[in-house]
Amino acid sequence: MGVIIFKEVYPAISRKDNVDTIEQLFQILESEKQLILPKISSPKTFDEICSLPTNLPCVIFVFDSKEEYKTTRSLIQTGELQFKRNVQFSFLYRDAQFEFIESFFPPYPLSNVLVLKRTSKSHARISWLPKWDLIHVSSLYQNLRDGVAKLNGQPVKLGTIINEHAPSLLDNFMEFISFSAESIIGQIHVISLNTWLSVISIITLFCVTFLINNDPEEAQRRQEQRNGHQQQSAEQQTFQLNTPNIVDLPELTSASAHRLLPADKSQITLMVVGDLKGGGSVPLPVRVVSVKLKELSKGGRQTVVYVSHDKYESWLLRFAELAGCRLILGSAIAVNFNKKYFNFFTPINTCSDSSLANLQNRVTLWFERLCEGSLPRFSHPDMEYPS
Repeated sequence: MGVIIFKEVYPAISRKDNVDTIEQLFQILESEKQLILPKISSPKTFDEICSLPTNLPCVIFVFDSKEEYKTTRSLIQTGELQFKRNVQFSFLYRDAQFEFIESFFPPYPLSNVLVLKRTSKSHARISWLPKWDLIHVSSLYQNLRDGVAKLNGQPVKLGTIINEHAPSLLDNFMEFISFSAESIIGQIHVISLNTWLSVISIITLFCVTFLINNDPEEAQRRQEQRNGHQQQSAEQQTFQLNTPNIVDLPELTSASAHRLLPADKSQITLMVVGDLKGGGSVPLPVRVVSVKLKELSKGGRQTVVYVSHDKYESWLLRFAELAGCRLILGSAIAVNFNKKYFNFFTPINTCSDSSLANLQNRVTLWFERLCEGSLPRFSHPDMEYPS
């Protein structure tokens, strides 16, 4: 019995002869399971794609939407975008794996191509490439050559890859079929001298895949995720009940700036961005960030204040533009008014989309790196007190 595997880009065809046992069939499936552009959606897939033993650079496309993914796949199908064998390509969605992307400082939120080479299980050398427009392939190739050549710096600690219900082989197969109704690629045809044996082999393949995706371990993992979501909801309710619906920080205004801020402007000032509507509820990210920063800075030399988004929106937007970040409620800005530099913290997504503990941990990590001086410093030449 022989097996022919139609790969993603026609006419890339792989033929395996003398397949006599189901074990041999499984080995073929395992060796051919990765797509040309696989998705990083769990720690396991990350370890398989950006493997330490292969010692190959891993190029990760950071997509903001499924449309960007489809555009790149179209370039692959037409042959305009061809990958080199000495580099492993993959992709992820920025919102789904934001904690992983944010672990690389500076995060360069506008870039969409990351080159990574692992040095250990938890560390890697990284290089951000200029943003690719998903059109001009030649510019991507040139930036890749430059990016791979720069992978000689100090290794950085890798962030956490979130398991987003990692797609199985069958999921990847069905997603690819739905992407293009005209495409038959990805289907595995078992050819033998007997038609009945061919039909039985195909049925066996789908049955085994179905059993793999419905094993007890998979069911337990899904149950643990449901329990985790329930725990996150309970954490948020407890926090809201135990924390007053106020921001217990002095408000920074043009009138109070000279009283609240150091006279020599040499100390670091932590500004929490929010909106306090009369009689309304304080947004949960604002409460979380303000409470945590006040706790962390207790006994330190930092001044923690609250800045109204309504009153000083244009003044705050200037910081966001220089850092290349979004200005949202709960953002925090660490400012040195004397040396005119700053760093920007953005609580991407709301607490309903990520766990309360996760947001608190991110604030703690940001503050610790701020204190040790490992955060990037953005220059603001015309920085002054709010007016």
